[in-house]
Amino acid sequence: MNEEMNIYKLLDRLDEEITSGKKVALTGKILVDGDIISDCVTDIRMNLPDIIKKASQIAAERNKIITQAKEDASSGLSRAKEKCDQMLNEANEIATKATQDAKEDATELIAKASEKARALVDEAQEKAHFLVSESEVVKNSEEYAENLKQKAEADSAALIEAAKRKSEEIMTNASAWAEDIKSKTTAYIEHLMKTTDEVLVKNINDIRKLRNSFQSISHPENND
Repeated sequence: MNEEMNIYKLLDRLDEEITSGKKVALTGKILVDGDIISDCVTDIRMNLPDIIKKASQIAAERNKIITQAKEDASSGLSRAKEKCDQMLNEANEIATKATQDAKEDATELIAKASEKARALVDEAQEKAHFLVSESEVVKNSEEYAENLKQKAEADSAALIEAAKRKSEEIMTNASAWAEDIKSKTTAYIEHLMKTTDEVLVKNINDIRKLRNSFQSISHPENND
């Protein structure tokens, strides 16, 4: 209170000096004693209340905290984005590897089935040729041999069809697994981004609270 009273007195003295100064004709200006004005200004500075000095310190600290909060938020967002990109790349690599392995397994399965089917057909043809050449008396040998050949071809076709179905099943399972990996990765990334947003919102709210506190200190009359 004493500091405020001193300031008011100094301001009154300053106003009195200006009021009592001599007016310069045709200019609207006033001649004052420069030493008195300078002394008043110096005394006012020396008698400034501590609240103003503290306010200046708080303002500097506030700017520092706001800058740090912005840097932390930006750094957190960058790290979250890098983590998301890394996880997406890993998920795509796993899905691609799974699909490639499934294709290789399916191709190998079909190749083995085709090889076995050709072996069955060759064996049936050899048996048919043997029956015809060795049993000319038996007229039904050709018919038997043909039936044997047709059965072998049917068995080989069934074997190939089963291999194709198995390969399709492998491909379907691989695709489903790959999609599941991508879905879980995307869900985790969305959770990570949501968490990052919440941190940013919290930092912003903290900054707003600090700003309100600074305003309350700088303008205590608004709190009355």
